[in-house]
Amino acid sequence: MANVRLFINFLLSICNYETEKAFLVACHHQVVEVKVGLHCDDCIKKILKAIKKIEDIETYNVDTKLNKVIVTGNVTTDQVIKVLQKIGKNATAGEDTQTNK
Repeated sequence: MANVRLFINFLLSICNYETEKAFLVACHHQVVEVKVGLHCDDCIKKILKAIKKIEDIETYNVDTKLNKVIVTGNVTTDQVIKVLQKIGKNATAGEDTQTNK
């Protein structure tokens, strides 16, 4: 399983965002996008630290231009929002790509 994750991460590293999103959906992953205020570097660090503790995530990233957190893996929008609310962040559902397993 670790080799598969390394291969997927390699493929994702050479893709643009839309290609990455399509690939993850095809691989039966959930892509969750949540709007959240990304005001400073400390906020971003705090958000990333909280997000990476969610079980069964494959990737996570922030888009500072769009004030979004993007998480992929076996995760729901509600899980991401709850984690962000626990650290005092107001998060709202953004785009959420459901997949069928």
